[in-house]
Amino acid sequence: MSSEISGVQKVAAFLLSLDKDVSADLLRRLDPKVIPSVAQAMTDLQPEMCTVESVDEIYGDLARTVYKRSGVRAQDDFELHDILAQSFGQKEAERVLLEIHERRRKNQPLGFLETMSPEVVARVLNSESTAIVSLVLAHVSPAVSAAVLNTFDEERALDVVKRMTAVVPPSIETMLSIADDLQERIRLAASMPAPPDPGDSLRTIADLLNFSEGETEKVVLSGLDEFNEEMADQVREFMFTWTDLASIEKRAMQKILASVDTKTLAIALKGSPRDVENNIVSNLSSRVKDIVADERELAGPMPLSEVNQSRQEIMVAVRALMEAGEFSPAKSGEELVE
Repeated sequence: MSSEISGVQKVAAFLLSLDKDVSADLLRRLDPKVIPSVAQAMTDLQPEMCTVESVDEIYGDLARTVYKRSGVRAQDDFELHDILAQSFGQKEAERVLLEIHERRRKNQPLGFLETMSPEVVARVLNSESTAIVSLVLAHVSPAVSAAVLNTFDEERALDVVKRMTAVVPPSIETMLSIADDLQERIRLAASMPAPPDPGDSLRTIADLLNFSEGETEKVVLSGLDEFNEEMADQVREFMFTWTDLASIEKRAMQKILASVDTKTLAIALKGSPRDVENNIVSNLSSRVKDIVADERELAGPMPLSEVNQSRQEIMVAVRALMEAGEFSPAKSGEELVE
């Protein structure tokens, strides 16, 4: 039989090979969504499906499928309850399930976290001490631990990981108490909408200003400075970031680099995206390039917080040039021409 024959055609041929009463009974048991397609195929059966050989092959395929051994899968609580209830009755089924849950709870007090949203778990754990967070993440799968740690800031995540290497399991009573408290708080957190990220509104403002005229941008930022200088600085950071340095043209990049000392630049380049580093280094003189390379090597591995601090110093210099009108990056969506 041609492999191009559709499953609907095979079903139609099989039903037409049966007595009408049997065929009608089977048709009623099909998924309502496929009945129109099967019915249409029964009125428009392909010629190659009408032969005795084709029908015999369909019967053979069906027999092999029906009698083929299949694998097994674990049953969820609802399926297990049905099996137990049919075997021993409703009351005994509930008793056995309760015993299973209690045993599972003692063997894996924090097992429930495996099925929870990492974002919700992280939201609850963020208010806990590093000791508690470390204890919890040390008793769940690496996949859950990694997903939760990814939602923490870098310093917090590092502190947690360090504590995880020296976790001493408490008594089972303490673990059960922690688990019960977490489960209740996570249940409540999951039923409530996630708190809005304060940075989202500032990013929106930054995006709007990136599309606005220069005078509008200047007026808005000036007004934000008077209202909340820290907020205005955050908007400026969202408007132009370290990764944006990858697209700065030659003259502007050289003007930026002229205001940055080599040590700060050497540290800022550590772990930098390749395109940013290439654009910066390609605009250094050979002598300065060698100095930066030497200072970078002498500095050795450094904490990310120190690298970010050096980058921030450079970005402050960039924004100073922007505010002085000496440097103006291309606006978002603005077409560049040669």
